[in-house]
Amino acid sequence: MTRPGELEQRILDLLWERGELSVREVLRLLDDDLAYTTVMTVLDRLHGKRAVMRRKDGLAWRYRPALSKEQSLADKIVRLVPGDTRDASPLLEAFLDRAEQLDEGALDKLEALIRSRRKERKR
Repeated sequence: MTRPGELEQRILDLLWERGELSVREVLRLLDDDLAYTTVMTVLDRLHGKRAVMRRKDGLAWRYRPALSKEQSLADKIVRLVPGDTRDASPLLEAFLDRAEQLDEGALDKLEALIRSRRKERKR
């Protein structure tokens, strides 16, 4: 997905916070002076960009994020890396450097996540 506009981002934030919502629910939660059709159009565009998924519920659509907030952020970061992204080493090293600055236990947590992921793959 390309960088979302301000209203798209506000709607995505609502969906990440609340889960699946209808256009009417999004409109009510935004608490703005927006038209129903404006919110409907933005959600339809987000669906076209594959940022949200939707399912029919009676006559209305219900929307939910296609990715978690964390997955979306990781996707944005990976797309910012210039050149050949098949070698993720520089990105991973930079991430680890920053993660260690924020959380002394980051490497231990990462090791546990890697062990867990490898166990899942073997199943």
